[in-house]
Amino acid sequence: MNVFLENFNRCGKPINHRSFVIGKSRRSSSAMIRRVGACLTLFAATTLFGADLASTVKALANTSSPKKGTTAISVRGEDGIELVRINSDTAMSPASNEKLLTTGAALRILGGDFVFQTRLLRDGDRLIAVGDGDPSFADPELLAEMLHTNKDGQQSKGMTPESLLDLWVQGAKDSGMTECAELVIDDRIFDRKGVHSGWPADQLNEHYCAPVGGITFHLNRIDFWAKPTDRGADICKTRPCSDFVAIVNHTARVKGKEDGLWIQRDTTTNSFTIRGFCNKPLEEPVSVALTDSANYFAQLLAERLTKGGIPVKSYRLASEIDPISTGKIVGPVIRTPIATVLRRCNVDSQNLYAECLLKRAGFAVTQTPGSWLNGSDAVEKIVRTRLADKVNIDSLDCVDGSGLSKENRVSASILSAWVDDLISDKKLSEPFTDSLAVGGESGTVKKRFRDLDDRKFSVHCKTGYINGVCALSGVVKCVNGHHATFSVICNGFEAGGVTKAKQLQESVVKATAQYLETLAPVGAVVSPKVRESLGGG
Repeated sequence: MNVFLENFNRCGKPINHRSFVIGKSRRSSSAMIRRVGACLTLFAATTLFGADLASTVKALANTSSPKKGTTAISVRGEDGIELVRINSDTAMSPASNEKLLTTGAALRILGGDFVFQTRLLRDGDRLIAVGDGDPSFADPELLAEMLHTNKDGQQSKGMTPESLLDLWVQGAKDSGMTECAELVIDDRIFDRKGVHSGWPADQLNEHYCAPVGGITFHLNRIDFWAKPTDRGADICKTRPCSDFVAIVNHTARVKGKEDGLWIQRDTTTNSFTIRGFCNKPLEEPVSVALTDSANYFAQLLAERLTKGGIPVKSYRLASEIDPISTGKIVGPVIRTPIATVLRRCNVDSQNLYAECLLKRAGFAVTQTPGSWLNGSDAVEKIVRTRLADKVNIDSLDCVDGSGLSKENRVSASILSAWVDDLISDKKLSEPFTDSLAVGGESGTVKKRFRDLDDRKFSVHCKTGYINGVCALSGVVKCVNGHHATFSVICNGFEAGGVTKAKQLQESVVKATAQYLETLAPVGAVVSPKVRESLGGG
């Protein structure tokens, strides 16, 4: 019994001895005492085995952590008690583990039934595209799975960005429109600051640094395919396909070397320079982030409308003084459930998705254009509200939604408690857990945790990596009904430390799984012999 009292007090929760109300009869009193005794025995078992887990993980951290830098570890039981604490209150850069805070907060703010809706409105001889902050609009991965019905009523799978826009073009034609005097892009649900100041300046050309906007189309990037020519290489296809994007070719023919082709975007316009060489056609495209994605989309939609028989005289972005956009909906409303967005954000670690969720949460809370400031404030506020009485919250500092900025700070203890808070919520547990990658099965951990018996355990988690940062947080579940949340974050290690960090993370998860296996199945009755061996009396 001493073990129970000591550890219960260690959690900072005072014991109220009067809370055990004795019934009116001796029989009911005895029954309650037996039930309380069983609970104390299970708690004692958890504590004893938890002490073994703590010492095991401490040994792993001492021998397997990356050289230099800081390693923080937190493992938390399903009762919310932190079983392992190693630098767990230290403020750490979380990399993409920041997405756990963003997606969880978005779920709580927007709700599990929330649906993004992107619309095309007709207002007389004007067309207005109204964004809802949906990052999945024409996402190539989702387009490949999209089912649609053609004019003959036949259903087929897979669409292109052009065929998706053509649904809007056809809708406008069906409304009787023959000419568009003005096309307006209303992306005002977000501010127009597309790139965060904390993102690496030398990587803004990369697709994972794509600008964030109230209307996102094709992940705000262009995909280029190239083929070799006598003088070097030519771009043979782009997606989305357009006639207005400028491509400057500076390639050269180099035989006998491996392909080395790269594309650079002009910093102020959507003009692209192709350099290097290729000796065979590219099977996978080179993806490059856009600049000024809203104006690019305006040009793209205007081009599709014109080619479809509705010439567009002018196009522009909605201004601050424009009234709220109204009109008749033409063509389909592009709807995306939040569950789809969460999965792409966490399983596939899509930065753009996380930033759109952050800004969309900011808009929902403030009813002003979503921004990194009001979005981060919204996330921090809800995390602090949920966890303030459970962990030291002082280390929390959110600056973006994806973790791409090194300025984000969070502790391992906060992350393990946050995951525990979400999976303990009956309404949010399933959609949140479903948004995480599964060890050995999906996403960024598809090739990890192969040595963990999937008949007994499952690991639902989120990876994180930027230069000098490697993180893994999530939940490990056991077939006996028990689970534990965890966070393992390594910061500031030397080159080559990622491999050691990943090995440490997997060792901690494996040790946690073995600990869960020692616990009696949920709902099991503990025998007197086992109770006696644990000191339960």
